[in-house]
Amino acid sequence: MDIDESRKYDAYVNGASKDNDQGEKAYDVQHGETRDNSDELQRHLGNRQIQLIAIGGSIGTALFVSIGGALNKAGPGSLFMAYTFYSLVMAMVNNCIAEMSIYMPVSGGFVRLAGHWVDEALGFTAGWNFFLYEALLIPFEITALHTVLGFWRDDIPIWGVAIAVIVLYG
Repeated sequence: MDIDESRKYDAYVNGASKDNDQGEKAYDVQHGETRDNSDELQRHLGNRQIQLIAIGGSIGTALFVSIGGALNKAGPGSLFMAYTFYSLVMAMVNNCIAEMSIYMPVSGGFVRLAGHWVDEALGFTAGWNFFLYEALLIPFEITALHTVLGFWRDDIPIWGVAIAVIVLYG
């Protein structure tokens, strides 16, 4: 929304208006047309599916690998406080993304939202950032899986774990 449009909207909402030629109250808000879903965005996820996606996104390898050291050093109270703070920050981010998606839906994820709401350059950067994150996640998963498997058996070679993870990701 431009600054001029923002001022017009604020004037409309706050009741500031001016009289037109006929002596009636005239607002500077232009009424537009509503359009159907022009990019064929499908909305078929149920509440249960969305909850399972959210739970799956919050449980990761880092939770199982990192939580042991933090629990040993800081104790359960501070671990609970840190997880609660992290959860609140993630809830706010998810709420912001939900608000943006409801106000102006786009047929894509957060990369398209960044390009739509801020600038196409930010969308481009967010896309590459997400690609690099996912590309570097695979070596982390290999290392974490080998570390976790090392608690039970020491004879599992790292190359075997690497091949298994690459085949499962591929």
